[in-house]
Amino acid sequence: MRKPIAERISQLEERRKALQARLDRQGRAQATRRKILLGSFLLEQLERNDQTRHHDELRQWLAKELPAFFTRDADLALFADILEPASLPDVQDNSDDNDQR
Repeated sequence: MRKPIAERISQLEERRKALQARLDRQGRAQATRRKILLGSFLLEQLERNDQTRHHDELRQWLAKELPAFFTRDADLALFADILEPASLPDVQDNSDDNDQR
């Protein structure tokens, strides 16, 4: 015996909702993975002791942008090593070195 059309529609709607929830979970998992990988990449770049221009510019950019991005002090504290002035290159000293050459 066939199910009434209304019951079949209801079952299909429940299945659609379940599949949409699954798709949403997959999307969130992918977004989280991207954030983790990008963060890992940036941290690895910062841990290098390169004194290249792009390394110094990255540190300066992060020191400028991160405080505005974080809304919690605890989050900001996690990046204190990146944000403290001693870890940032002194741009004025670099320009003085170039002038003396």
